[in-house]
Amino acid sequence: MTKKWGLLVSAVALSAMMLTACGGEKDQAANGTQTAAAPASTTGTVLNIEASNWKFNQDTFEVKAGEEFTVNFKSAEGFHGIGIEGTDFELQKEGSKTLKIDKAGEYNIFCNVICGPDHGKMVAKLVVK
Repeated sequence: MTKKWGLLVSAVALSAMMLTACGGEKDQAANGTQTAAAPASTTGTVLNIEASNWKFNQDTFEVKAGEEFTVNFKSAEGFHGIGIEGTDFELQKEGSKTLKIDKAGEYNIFCNVICGPDHGKMVAKLVVK
């Protein structure tokens, strides 16, 4: 009987964490537990990427190969982060970061914070020309 209660408590706790991660309100900032990173110096192209529950504000973003670009990231709904596949780029809260990708191609932009049931569908494309 004790083992069943332990599993039940664990399942309820996990469910609560998943629901508050992506679907929760943005009261972390009001409580002082989330601070935005200082804006990076903007050079070249600026990508304004906004995340809401299980989607980004655009399906595709474009930059020029070999040129610096700045990503301004914001969570409009829930708590998200972003990463760019094939690079070391990552933000796990709102902020800005400047980077350069020399190799042309398509790179997946993904949410790097487990945020709920459709977390795996949260992708966009970065096209480097």
